[in-house]
Amino acid sequence: MTIQLTEKTIKGKKIRTNNQCLDDIIFLWSKVPAMQLIGEFYAVYSNYDSNFKGDYDLLVGNEQAEFPDTSVLQTGEYVEIPVEVASPEGVGATWQKIWEDTALEQRRTYQSDAEHYKEDGTIVIYLSV
Repeated sequence: MTIQLTEKTIKGKKIRTNNQCLDDIIFLWSKVPAMQLIGEFYAVYSNYDSNFKGDYDLLVGNEQAEFPDTSVLQTGEYVEIPVEVASPEGVGATWQKIWEDTALEQRRTYQSDAEHYKEDGTIVIYLSV
């Protein structure tokens, strides 16, 4: 499903990484409990070198956090993809399906993407198109 999102500035902890650096990504996620984020939070993917095979910035946080690093979830059109199993494995499996979808890949702009961790425990991935 395609939706319209308005700009959100997310504050949190940021790394520069790529999908081959799983240890860096796991290390960032290991810091999240200590961040004491209240309510919903996001993992924002931005500043892509190219596509999902290149480097990008990954920031985990929310709008209320008080951290110096920020990423902007840009205003625009996004494909909304629900994560079937709300777990790290479920998120990983959803990304695998996204990367294998050639029709979706042709639509992606790589402006900003996000995982949205909602208060009810559900997770949704937004892909800019």
